[in-house]
Amino acid sequence: MFIFKVQGANGGNAEIRIQALDWSEQGDTTLSCDTDPLAVLLLTQCRSGKGYFDLLAGTKPMYVEQWLEYLQEAKLLSQVEVSIHSPLETGYEKLCGLDSEQIKTLLNLVYQVGGFNRLQIMRYLKHRHSAATMSTHYNAEELQRYRHLGQLINQLIRFKTSES
Repeated sequence: MFIFKVQGANGGNAEIRIQALDWSEQGDTTLSCDTDPLAVLLLTQCRSGKGYFDLLAGTKPMYVEQWLEYLQEAKLLSQVEVSIHSPLETGYEKLCGLDSEQIKTLLNLVYQVGGFNRLQIMRYLKHRHSAATMSTHYNAEELQRYRHLGQLINQLIRFKTSES
């Protein structure tokens, strides 16, 4: 999960959460904001190096990062912070609305079915912060395999969220 914390140049705070495994994976997006002007700024004419995108329809973290950098360079945002959380971290289940036992059981089953082990997942999560590292350590087929794992985890979390 990617969490962007934003502070507007004229006040206001916002948080953008994207449920994605890596920077280039599209994920469900949520926005919370305490002022209307900042919300309108963040949602209007969102653009990245690939063109315009709809922030709330679900997007890629790299698009949001580019959009926020643009707004910060234009002096419309005073501060932008990003934190990246993985399913193996303590407290991840609270971010997603699952209890710790459910997430442990779920992840163990997913890893077994997909043929993953904890060391592989930890190594991937460590490398996912750098596109250059990803391209030298993983071929296209391996990257796709990890992305499918991320999609599966995201879908299971969606099921849990809709149950609540």
